[in-house]
Amino acid sequence: MTIKKLDLDELQRMLWSYAGHRVITVAARAGILRFLAERDASPPEAARELGLDPLATGKVVRALAALGLLEAEGASYRVVESLRPYFLPGEDDLSPFIEHAHTMYEGWGANLEPWLHGGEWPSSAASPNHARAFGAAMRAMGAKIATRVAAALDLGGVARVLDIGGGFGQYSRALCARDDQLRATVLDTPEVAELAVAKLAGGPFADRIDFLPGDYLTTDYGTGYDLVLFANVLHQELADAAAEMVRRAAAALAPRGRVVVVDFAIDDAQREHVFGALFAINMRSFGDTWPEPTIRGWMEAAGLGEITRSDVGRDRWIISGRKSKR
Repeated sequence: MTIKKLDLDELQRMLWSYAGHRVITVAARAGILRFLAERDASPPEAARELGLDPLATGKVVRALAALGLLEAEGASYRVVESLRPYFLPGEDDLSPFIEHAHTMYEGWGANLEPWLHGGEWPSSAASPNHARAFGAAMRAMGAKIATRVAAALDLGGVARVLDIGGGFGQYSRALCARDDQLRATVLDTPEVAELAVAKLAGGPFADRIDFLPGDYLTTDYGTGYDLVLFANVLHQELADAAAEMVRRAAAALAPRGRVVVVDFAIDDAQREHVFGALFAINMRSFGDTWPEPTIRGWMEAAGLGEITRSDVGRDRWIISGRKSKR
């Protein structure tokens, strides 16, 4: 594959990418994106309604339009139709994930350079409030990805799913939505499981998704599953722990069951996987983004065969291995 080489103009755009990120998250926090998703308005009207500075609002709105989030008609602007649902209240609202991205930006700014020089990059405290905020952020973005993944998976013969580290059950819900006979068990921490049960209560999947509170490194996975899913989980661990999780998942399968890994794609030789390389930094010293040969090796060592890979967009892949009939 021929990789296009960077030139100075592209490098400059990369160096300015921080500004685009900050404009989007701050505009969302200030209410600009929600306001312009609800109605068309000029920058002065938006500033007046939201109590913002008119000059600053005008420049931020212009930047949002240049970034492709807004479109103009005369003096008025609105969020582009394809993105509008993500800034409005409801199931598609991405506000929790945007808040998470804003916090991440600040964390990278404060900690990346000290960490590179051998210092600490502190992790967020595992409090109920943090679990709730993180869970809401992952649910907001994860539900969209989960729908794509569920559509890409062959669910023939799948009746029982174990969703390891499945958070609020966004992947389990997407799988259950595809097959009304499918049942899922989500293994996650007691704090997350408690919040998730409350979130699912009274919903269409409350009687088909149950939660197993525990630690995915030590809790017994059980047996007889047709599919064991690691969705954005293995990158949270180092190689030995991740390999052991795959081995335990394989042992939990019914005959001909599958272990399915959904994670960020990474290949050191390709610029297509920039996101995976950047995300590996986010995992600092406690995890990593794992290349396809590594994941395949874990599956083979666990006795899985028929290993396949399919891509879900440019930045994410599905790697699946099947247990033999024996």
